[in-house]
Amino acid sequence: MYTTRIFLHDLTNVKKFAAMTAKYDKLRINLISDIYTIDAHSLIGIISLDITSPLVLEVPDEEPTEEFLADIAPFLYEERAEVLAK
Repeated sequence: MYTTRIFLHDLTNVKKFAAMTAKYDKLRINLISDIYTIDAHSLIGIISLDITSPLVLEVPDEEPTEEFLADIAPFLYEERAEVLAK
């Protein structure tokens, strides 16, 4: 299982993230916000979450590929915090 935190700071980022996850349609990807868990492939599901706070991204069935890790890098919460701090 792989887990990390991401931050989708606006609707444009939500759309980009949903488009990115579409490349991995065979990979189970969840987004967790408080008590809600949704399929990260679902744009409507992502929009229904509170995106003003970081979300937990979870890949429960397997370890993701290097390509997937590179694709989610722009959305990682820790990277966003470092960029905003500069």
